[in-house]
Amino acid sequence: MNYQHQFHAGNAADCSKHLALVLALELLGKKDKPLFFMDTHGGAGRYELGFAAEARQGVQRLWEQRRNLPALGPWLDLLARENPGDTLTSYLGSPLLAARMLRPQDRMVVGELAPAVAARLRQELQRRPNTSVFAEDGYALLRGHLPPREGRGLVLIDPPYERADEWERLTDALLEARQRWPQGSFLLWYPRKNRAKIARLWQDLRRQMDFQVIELAFAEESGVERMTGSGLCFIRPPWGLLDRLLPAYHAMGPCLSEAGYWGIQVQNFAKLPRSYGGKMAKEEKKGS
Repeated sequence: MNYQHQFHAGNAADCSKHLALVLALELLGKKDKPLFFMDTHGGAGRYELGFAAEARQGVQRLWEQRRNLPALGPWLDLLARENPGDTLTSYLGSPLLAARMLRPQDRMVVGELAPAVAARLRQELQRRPNTSVFAEDGYALLRGHLPPREGRGLVLIDPPYERADEWERLTDALLEARQRWPQGSFLLWYPRKNRAKIARLWQDLRRQMDFQVIELAFAEESGVERMTGSGLCFIRPPWGLLDRLLPAYHAMGPCLSEAGYWGIQVQNFAKLPRSYGGKMAKEEKKGS
C-alpha cells in the first residue's frame, strides 16, 4: 500500500470527516443502549504532526483559531486533551477519536490491513474494553461482523482509494453491508477528485437505498484530477447530524480554503423506482 497515514494526518479531508465522526458518535451516545462501531480502514490511530506535511493546511489552521470555532468544539476538545499546551503535536485518527467517544458498554471493531500498523493500533487501544483490532481487509471485515448483536451503531468506511478498482469494491461492500444490517448507520468518506466516479457511486447506491451527501470544497474543480474537497455519504445518519454538521462546516470552510475559495454542497438522494433500476441494469448488460 502506498498510502501513508502519517504524511496525510490532519489534512483538510481528515478535519472534515473526523468532525463528522465525533458528532455522529456524540448523538448515538445519547441513548443508554450499547452501540457498535466499526472502522474499516483504521490506520495507526495516533500521529506525530512533525511528520505530517499536510497538517499545516488542515488541522493546524483550525487549532490556531480554535477559540473562535465553538461549532468544532466536540472534536477539537478531544485534540486539546492530548495536547495540553498551546502547540498541537499529536493528532488522533478515527479509531482513537471513537475510543474517546464510546462508553465502556459500547463495542468497537477496527480493521487495518498492514500488520505493523495494526499492531501499533492494538497497543494504543489495549486498555479499552470491548475492542478488537484485525489485521485484515476492511471490506471482508464488514462481511464477517455484520449485523452486530447490539442492533444499533455506526460503520465508518474510509479507504485509501489507491487501487484501480477501489470505487467498485467499496460500492459492492457497502451494498452488501447495508443488506446485512439495514438498521445500521453508515458513513462513507470519498475524495472530491474524480466527478465521474463520484456520480457512478451515487447512481449505484440509489438503486437500493436512500442516502445523503455533503461535500466541503476548499478549492475549485478545474478539470485536473486533484483533491479539491472532502465528500461524506450518509446512510441512515443519526437524527440531527446534518443540522449540527452544516454550521460546523460553515465555520471550518473559510479556514481550510485555498485562495479564498470554499463551498458546501448538500444533496438528498431517494431510492430509484424499480422500473428505472431494472432498465438501467438491462442497458448496462447490453453494452458490456
